[in-house]
Amino acid sequence: MSDEKEMVLKVLHQYLDECKVAFVAIANKVFDPANANRMICVYRSLPSKKDQEILAYGCLVLVNENKNSDDLKNIIFCLCLGYRRVLDCDAIPKIFHDRDFIYMLRELRFGPRSTATYSDATVDEITPESSLCALQDNFNGIKYDEFKQLTEIFFKAIQEKCPIFELPTNNSERNVYRDVTTILRESMPLTSIHRRLYGRYKLIIDESEDESVVRLLFQTKILDPNRTTIFRLSDFPDDVDNELRNVEILSTIKLCIEIGKTILMVNTGCIHGSLYDVFNQNFSIMATSDTRKIFSKVAIGPKTPDVVVHEDFQCIVHINRSEINEVTAPFLSRFQKYSFSIQDFYRIQFRQLSMDDQTCLKNVEEKLKSFIEHFSSKNFCGLNNNTLYSCLLSMIENDENGHCGVANVHHQYTQLTIKTKSFIEENPINIQKCLLRSVLAKLMQLVSPGSIIFKLPTFEDKIARLLCNNYFRQQEHFSLENFIRQLVTKSLSETQNDDGETMNRTTDESSRAKNVLITTKVMIYTRTSSYVMSLNKLSKFRLLGNNNNADYEIISGMTNILSLTVSENAAELEQKLHAYEQDRDKHVLIIVINARLTQQRRNIPFDNNKNSPSPNQGTFQIATQCSCIPQTPLYQVFHQRIKLLADEVKQD
Repeated sequence: MSDEKEMVLKVLHQYLDECKVAFVAIANKVFDPANANRMICVYRSLPSKKDQEILAYGCLVLVNENKNSDDLKNIIFCLCLGYRRVLDCDAIPKIFHDRDFIYMLRELRFGPRSTATYSDATVDEITPESSLCALQDNFNGIKYDEFKQLTEIFFKAIQEKCPIFELPTNNSERNVYRDVTTILRESMPLTSIHRRLYGRYKLIIDESEDESVVRLLFQTKILDPNRTTIFRLSDFPDDVDNELRNVEILSTIKLCIEIGKTILMVNTGCIHGSLYDVFNQNFSIMATSDTRKIFSKVAIGPKTPDVVVHEDFQCIVHINRSEINEVTAPFLSRFQKYSFSIQDFYRIQFRQLSMDDQTCLKNVEEKLKSFIEHFSSKNFCGLNNNTLYSCLLSMIENDENGHCGVANVHHQYTQLTIKTKSFIEENPINIQKCLLRSVLAKLMQLVSPGSIIFKLPTFEDKIARLLCNNYFRQQEHFSLENFIRQLVTKSLSETQNDDGETMNRTTDESSRAKNVLITTKVMIYTRTSSYVMSLNKLSKFRLLGNNNNADYEIISGMTNILSLTVSENAAELEQKLHAYEQDRDKHVLIIVINARLTQQRRNIPFDNNKNSPSPNQGTFQIATQCSCIPQTPLYQVFHQRIKLLADEVKQD
């Protein structure tokens, strides 16, 4: 119901007083006295135990309870009991409601593991396998341990009446405990008949908070990029209530609904109300002997036209885990819910490895956890629960046949990490050690300069020297000019001078460039300061102020700076990005983001997905709180202090 402060129901007073128009209102909260006094109010309480049993028999089309077997009646009674216990369990997130229970019952009747067919009026039996499958499809969206507890609650409730109703076990022919990617993948290609009977659209709950799951859904081929259209809205001030932009997006969504594409909606909460009937699958059907059409309503601006819904249309809504408490219960219950994290994807890939590879990565994971614990997570910038598993996931690759294996570390260097080769491949025969140091080098990129000096003395001398050498000599944490030079190494080697001659690079650099990958997107975290936040394309000389280098003019000329503090809407940002892409002389775009401001921080994933540079262009973002110190007025003093401390560590 709309916000009562807007007094939208005041227009009904005249009609309610005159009683000339039949009026039935359904609301999710009590009316204010001015409206409640003008009508008869009927309050619907939570369903009683008897109500739930009647509901269950109705969903399973078991009208006459006396004609059903005792086992079936006991199972239905215990399913209702288990559902009530799930709602009362504090350990289970409060995201499930009656509609989830109803669709679970409908799947038990019509699902692929049931004994009923479309023409059957009843279901003969409910098996443990079909029950587990229905729970996986309709009571998901929570973490693995939480779902395991939820499953045990249901099955223990059933076992009180039917002791032989046990949780199914895996066997060599079938794995009944499907991982979340398999559950989602198998629910996508349902036939149109089964989708209408027990299918719902999907809600992806992203644990990563940076939309990494969206990318992984495409990488694991759950979503087909040729059949999927992504709709992503920004949080820029001018876009929050931009009706014109919302109408444009809804018009495109309407077209996707009609042609049967899959839509993936990211950060689109402001237009969800316009798709109320679509999410609810509140369809009207017009059929003849030859054709059948499904219609639904989509609110586009002031109009609510009927839209033809293609049988193959699928809708996936993406939300972050941190937003789940703000989502209303009616909205959550419209979807099949799936919870994804980078750790989930890693565990799924990990289980497909050979035993030797699993042992290798398990040892690497344990040692890296020990390193993070010793170094203290607070000394890493941007480190969260998914950071380590994101690095480990990059160590697993799939071949052409889809088989998983440990990636070849020797083929994973970029122009920014090639200097770390001596650190990583100190003993190239020892694969486990190479993998460990490869991920360790990535973690070291997130360490702030101050904390590295503070923590190095706590390591053994040999380890301290290796880490110090890697951090101060093989990585760049102090000069953005030097960092950009590394980023555009390939571009510089191909840059021509005024006479049309290619600039000479050393033989080592030329051969190295042929054997490394090219990174085009980088995020740099740095301290929050007015110096950094005020950077723009006119003040980049402050950032790249070392004009003693021979190629300073080239570096400065190919670099552009864009600050989000002056961007008010997505259209303006897209225009600037498009201008950058069209400028062949520009190879680096620096986007300055103040991550302490919620609005700018929430736009980081939006910017990442909008940045699609050409192969010879790169972008990187400067965000607050990370391990780079740009050359502020105090840079030289701080740099000298760090250098002295580093020299002392190396001498020891």
